[in-house]
Amino acid sequence: MTDQYFYPNIWGRSILTSAESILGVNGVNALLNLAGLSMYIGNYPPDTIEKKFPFSHVARLQQALYDMYGSRGARVFATRGGEQTFQHSLNKYDKVQKAAQAAMSIGTPEVRHRIGLQFFAKFFNLVSDQVVRIEEDETHWYWVIERCPMCWERTSNEPICHLGVGVLNAASTWATGGLKFRIQEIECKGMGAQNCIYALDKQYLLPT
Repeated sequence: MTDQYFYPNIWGRSILTSAESILGVNGVNALLNLAGLSMYIGNYPPDTIEKKFPFSHVARLQQALYDMYGSRGARVFATRGGEQTFQHSLNKYDKVQKAAQAAMSIGTPEVRHRIGLQFFAKFFNLVSDQVVRIEEDETHWYWVIERCPMCWERTSNEPICHLGVGVLNAASTWATGGLKFRIQEIECKGMGAQNCIYALDKQYLLPT
């Protein structure tokens, strides 16, 4: 199948550099070989905002993590990768970071959280081919992905879009000045759902 949908190169690069920080160079090379993506060995995507990293490659990397380390290991590695991808994006999209900071400069943590999620949903839709919208009820925000790269052409009996949890962890903490929130994927297209949906508690976690 011809690839039609893409992430920016920097997000593909961030996924690989974060994996390298955990697994080492040899570990990432093994991951790439298992994913059938050996063209990236010693040749990561460039640090640019061009949309050229295919959704299929994102999904194959996530599947390779699952095959190498099982469900729990894949969740840990992908979550950390999502957090690093978010941080890298802030550094790369400096104007976006400044605009977001201005929008979230006032208000309660809940208000800043809402504004941040809405802002970054628009950001994802603008710079990538991922399609996101925000919904809410009294207790949760819902990050709804209509076109998801993480489970692209994958099937599973459990939620598998852990990279998104990492991105939302980092985004929520950044938007609220360091607060932590419970975040979980409650529906996954890889399981046959219509959309991938993450539930984010509106109440932040108290320090332990």
